[in-house]
Amino acid sequence: MKNISFILVLLLFSCQKEDEIFNIVNLNRNNITVLGHGGMGIASTYPIDTYESIVNCLNLGTDGSEIDVQMTKDSFLVAFHDSDLDTKTNLSGMISQHNYDEIKDAYYDETPYMTYSLVSLDQLFSNIEDLASYKFTFDCKLYNADASNDAYLTTFADAIVKISKKYNLQRRIYIESNDKNFLSLLANKNERFKLFIYPQTFEEGLATATELNLYGITISNDDISAEQMLVAHNQGFRVAVWNVETEQNNLDAIRKNPDFIQTDKVKYLVSALSATDDVIQPLSKQMYKIDSLKNCKSDSTSKVQRVTKTAIATE
Repeated sequence: MKNISFILVLLLFSCQKEDEIFNIVNLNRNNITVLGHGGMGIASTYPIDTYESIVNCLNLGTDGSEIDVQMTKDSFLVAFHDSDLDTKTNLSGMISQHNYDEIKDAYYDETPYMTYSLVSLDQLFSNIEDLASYKFTFDCKLYNADASNDAYLTTFADAIVKISKKYNLQRRIYIESNDKNFLSLLANKNERFKLFIYPQTFEEGLATATELNLYGITISNDDISAEQMLVAHNQGFRVAVWNVETEQNNLDAIRKNPDFIQTDKVKYLVSALSATDDVIQPLSKQMYKIDSLKNCKSDSTSKVQRVTKTAIATE
């Protein structure tokens, strides 16, 4: 009898805890859009922003992925985070200093990532099955831009318009930047892009979002409180949080009621938001992984040979 009572107490506590976590109220129809951080996140067996990282993230049941986006000298968009290629790849220099043909064979040269290649957005999107089912955030890296460099910013904005139209993603992408001029140029394209300011502080983000009439604010989970989240929502701004690197970070972020979470713990967040009132359930769908896209250099005119799907290992 004592054991039964103890179990009932545990179940009651569990239900209360789940109610606290999953009572979501936001501007996203009271749902949180789950996006991987560069795919599977910084602690994954795949380097972020690679085809393998992003596709495995999608196969885990996310709504989509955040992608770091840079532009080559000849206006190709490439998924890569760092300002210089020599930090992680076999090449050197900034992506913006190279034509695409000069970097299309670049690969990550850090252990254990040496089988993975850089990928262009064209290559990425042309090889994702059921692309229309997913959403993507473009974190636009303007490493060699300044507020007065309208020519570069306009070319970058035009490249985004071109790729979004080519794959019919206008309503399925979110674009974030810390550059007000760049966001203004994108707004003037009249493509109905959902634009986010990427500020240093919440106050700065709220002021800029108000000034430019943006869709929302992207901010570190450490730099926004639940109360500030409510302020943003009351003024009509969606909020995306990042720097969500652990299971506890995921739970802390959920409790603040953001509209989007860019997580490094993809599998856990999908599981947590799929939980019943009684217990966090494991993912119901079978998980798959893509082993490698190395040597896949397709463009929109040719598809890669489909990679065999195998059960995914725990990240």
